[in-house]
Amino acid sequence: MRPTRPATKVRVMPSSFRIASYAVLTILLAYSVAMRAQLAATSQLSGVLDLTEKAPPAEQGFPGIPGASFGGPVGAKDTSRYQLPLEIQILGVSSRNKGDFAIEIAVRNAGSLDFDLPSSRNLTSVEKPGNKSQRLFFFNLRPVTEKRGDAERIEVIATGGSASVPNSFTRLAPGETLRVLLPASGETVKRAFKDSAQHVDVRVVCNEWQLEESRYFIRASSDEAASKNIIEFVLRDGQPVAQRP
Repeated sequence: MRPTRPATKVRVMPSSFRIASYAVLTILLAYSVAMRAQLAATSQLSGVLDLTEKAPPAEQGFPGIPGASFGGPVGAKDTSRYQLPLEIQILGVSSRNKGDFAIEIAVRNAGSLDFDLPSSRNLTSVEKPGNKSQRLFFFNLRPVTEKRGDAERIEVIATGGSASVPNSFTRLAPGETLRVLLPASGETVKRAFKDSAQHVDVRVVCNEWQLEESRYFIRASSDEAASKNIIEFVLRDGQPVAQRP
């Protein structure tokens, strides 16, 4: 005769405990879905604008300064002024080929309204007469000195946007940040070392022009928005090296 086992008493979980367990699982599942949605939304909103490659000559826009005549700007002092709702921060510097650099910055909309950042490299298309809402945006790499002028600029990278040119703007909602990659020539950085200077501090300064629709003329010009921090370049074996940020 086969031995028999005593019957095992099955413990039944209280209904209140099961309900609480289901509630906890539901909350965890909802939190997981929310976090994934937030990450997905963040990846869609935060992009990278890579400006390290030079635009083809045919896309570099009209020669000269808008509103210029006989080598000098006409009416530049009469243009209206406005402030950019942007905060600029330098995130890092990396080396490129032939001793050049790529500078990564964050452009944040610190205002309360959407800001459309001109982001097209095809300035020729943007500046066509008759185009609506023509704007030119400039990323200037400038040594931190008392003097300001074209001679002190290391690089000037221009982008453009127009309501008549599709996808020529990148919209930044309030608080939203766009990463931008800027080029810096090693030779130009080296020329910024004056006399026997052993280090040069460089700041990113942004400004914008609004152009008239009927002619190549500046209608309004923004004040400058400078980066909160700087890049420190030093010379090592006669070549510039970025130490910070």
